[in-house]
Amino acid sequence: MYLVLARKYRPRNFDEVCGQGHITDVLKKAIRENKVAHAYIFSGPRGTGKTSVARILARSLNCETGPTSNPCGKCDTCTSISAGTCLDVLEIDGASNRGIDEIRNLRENVNLTPAKAAFKIYIIDEVHMLTTEACNALLKTLEEPPPYVKFLFATTAPEKIMPTILSRCQRFNFQPFRREEIETKLKDICGKEGFSIEDSALKQIYGFSGGSLRDALGILDQLIVNAEGNKITYEDMKDFLGLVEETSLNEILAALSQGNVKAAIILFHSLLDEGKDPALILDGLLRKLKNVILYGMGQTTDTSFTEEDKQLAGIFKNVDIETMLNAVSLIIEYKERLRRENLPVVLSEILFLRISRLFGGTKTAAPRIAEPEKGKKESVNIFNETAEKPAPGPVKTEETSAKEVTPAPEPSDIAATWNMVRTEIKKSKPTLEAALREGTPVKVEDDILVVNFGKAYAFHKSMVEKPANMKLIEKTLSRISGGHPGKVNFILENKPEDSMLNNNEVKKIVDFFNGEIVTLEE
Repeated sequence: MYLVLARKYRPRNFDEVCGQGHITDVLKKAIRENKVAHAYIFSGPRGTGKTSVARILARSLNCETGPTSNPCGKCDTCTSISAGTCLDVLEIDGASNRGIDEIRNLRENVNLTPAKAAFKIYIIDEVHMLTTEACNALLKTLEEPPPYVKFLFATTAPEKIMPTILSRCQRFNFQPFRREEIETKLKDICGKEGFSIEDSALKQIYGFSGGSLRDALGILDQLIVNAEGNKITYEDMKDFLGLVEETSLNEILAALSQGNVKAAIILFHSLLDEGKDPALILDGLLRKLKNVILYGMGQTTDTSFTEEDKQLAGIFKNVDIETMLNAVSLIIEYKERLRRENLPVVLSEILFLRISRLFGGTKTAAPRIAEPEKGKKESVNIFNETAEKPAPGPVKTEETSAKEVTPAPEPSDIAATWNMVRTEIKKSKPTLEAALREGTPVKVEDDILVVNFGKAYAFHKSMVEKPANMKLIEKTLSRISGGHPGKVNFILENKPEDSMLNNNEVKKIVDFFNGEIVTLEE
């Protein structure tokens, strides 16, 4: 029968417990010196070994060679405890057996001596889920239990346990695993399973596990099943878990820092087109902002902090720490809302609007949503930063009034070639293609294709002009044009924009909030 890795490699004695030496050393000493308390509370995050240590302690006390700090694991008592069939070691789920009737039944059974083992042991998982009445019923037994009874409580929320329960127990706090502990354990297990795994994949598994070894083993289980051959690569893991490219996350945050909500939403939708989960995108943004904050404070020790990450930190260097923390709080709030509400894309777009406003939002032509008064229809204020004197209807600046920029008609072959270039680039780098959409090929001059970006798309132009992106664009253009030199020149011109009142994004937001546009402000 197949066993998942978390069960197959569950520790069998204290020495095999990973990362909780400060707890296992004390328990081993207590057993050796015959000073084991009648009740313990093991608290800490999920997947850190609380229940596993409770079972090891039960085996240590009841092993036929013990009590011993190193149970044999082979006697009838040890094997029955491991299999969950021992009559004297009862595991109770506090979440589903939380009522007073269950605890009254427990109190009655406490008075019965062990059937075979030395101690009758009650392991109650998620003990904080017990009702107040159940806890009160447990108090007397917990304070003066028979000498052959031990209580082992596990919880992820010790703050929810009644103080009267806490005061009757010895408490041990389990810590989340450090990255090197999880990576070492996963490498060791991969070796035993006949697999190799890339370090970059290990790093990402740790990020997804949140310091939980059980969660990390669950991810590894899936990767092993889906791996081709005997090697787990970063690409395997990225595709399977739907990871978001670091560059894409940086570009979204850079756009938001400049108030360019439209660019951020375009990048966001390009990631959705790749099948990325909105919640994972927000996870990535949260992680990036955390790194930016730590880097700005000189606190980061993460060796994976790349030059691109440092550039991102430079963009936010003038943003105060309070604003950055508020942005983090916003993302956490909307991540929670994504779980409860069935509008992940809309919620994410609204989040981008709010983050942009938090960072200043001076460069965005995106709408600002006003707080409605009770009983009144919600209204929307539109901030049009591209116009000198915004007003309903077509927007014109002094420059465009004096000099109407009307690009020459595009030759059909130029447009067709440019569309083919974009189609090819989308296969390997969708985020770059999303930025290229805002450029219009206008002419070929001295064998150089000239592509025009409107004034509102300066961010997109700067993105496509990065050396790596330029190399990909020109290489693709050369291949499509039959080997001719594929040179491109991106220019920034001021071209009239459509009225904000006719902007599709604005219309969607107005419709969504059942609002109306009451004014345009510069």
